[in-house]
Amino acid sequence: MSEIVSIGTYLPPWTKDGRRVRGPDEDAVTMAVAAGRAADPRRLAERVVVVSRNMPLIEGGNAAVILAGLSLDADVPITEVLGGAPAVLDQVASADPHTLVIATDDSAATAAAGAVLTGTAPMGARLVTAGGQTRNLPVVTRTDLGERREYADPRLQREVGVKATVARLRVTGQHDLAVAAVAGVNAAHVGGPYKKAPINDPSAAASAAIRVLAEAVESGQGGLILAAEQSVATTATLHLGDTIALVTRDEAISGELPKATVAPGIGIPISLAAYSRAFEPKLRWEAAMFPGDDVPVFPPRRRVDDAGTLQTDYALQPLPRTGEVYTHTTIEIPVPDLPSPYTIALVQLTDSPVRVLLKVTAAVAGDIEIGQSGAVVLRRVALRSGVPDYGYAFWPGRAAEPTTAALAAATEGARQ
Repeated sequence: MSEIVSIGTYLPPWTKDGRRVRGPDEDAVTMAVAAGRAADPRRLAERVVVVSRNMPLIEGGNAAVILAGLSLDADVPITEVLGGAPAVLDQVASADPHTLVIATDDSAATAAAGAVLTGTAPMGARLVTAGGQTRNLPVVTRTDLGERREYADPRLQREVGVKATVARLRVTGQHDLAVAAVAGVNAAHVGGPYKKAPINDPSAAASAAIRVLAEAVESGQGGLILAAEQSVATTATLHLGDTIALVTRDEAISGELPKATVAPGIGIPISLAAYSRAFEPKLRWEAAMFPGDDVPVFPPRRRVDDAGTLQTDYALQPLPRTGEVYTHTTIEIPVPDLPSPYTIALVQLTDSPVRVLLKVTAAVAGDIEIGQSGAVVLRRVALRSGVPDYGYAFWPGRAAEPTTAALAAATEGARQ
């Protein structure tokens, strides 16, 4: 059983043919961070679980980038789980207090993420494991080289996979439970009491489980939640208490995904030594404060004082994540590794003397004005020698992260 304190969802700002698609500077990691920050902007998580099938690095790990993007300490335990909606529902229902469970998808069909923060809120929403069934029907497989194969027999998947698996479920107190939501499959294909579920996300996505959970909390629809895929199914019961979990949706729309050109050729190669040196300054979004100095230094670095002494003793201070455009320019010439055209802006951070040069994201190149406000967000700034290189970009017109009184009240249970 888990106590749900808050839920965050993220959809990329671009659309194509009526559906959401990620931009060229987004991936499963950046979307995971966006959803995680929506669910836990006060950085209360003491453990993180990330569920996905689309993490950029299968070897080498994505955990350090996710923790840095969430502004959590590097010693916070984080686990990467391979799976879909049933795995997510299992992780949320069994999570210890102060756990941030993130589901993220980066596929042609679904680009989205969701996150749930658990805590100790006795009068709030509770998610209790109700039952599960794991069988074997490998309809979709992927080789160790990343090649994805699908056994094209939807009837087999529906009848032998989903229906037969759900029919074997033994749900505690099922006769007393109304079905609230179905995730991962079309409810009409499940049959039984599930086919009339008032909430249904049929996408075969990990984040589907969190999206239906968010909708159930928002609509006050407690009851049984089913998550299924291939021949795996799990159920949990959502009990809604007097204190409603806060749902934050980061789902702004920028418009149709602009066309971009990438020049042929070899881009800037990766230097892992330089990558390692720059990782903390780039990803933590913190400036150095030297003793007796009131002007932050960004990126953090040692310096020589007026007496010629090397100063290495400084404290790190978080930088504001909002600002306004001081000046900007648009690059029209295509270059290797970078979809063009693109805009870069010198951004004056809010209530700070620091100005930073950032690439503009979630906006059509050139569609930006001096003085325009916006937010600083994590993005994949380049792909160098096959290694994703992360940093920050400026999203014009975007509001700051939620820090309202409602959020403070909702997350009080997670702090205790």
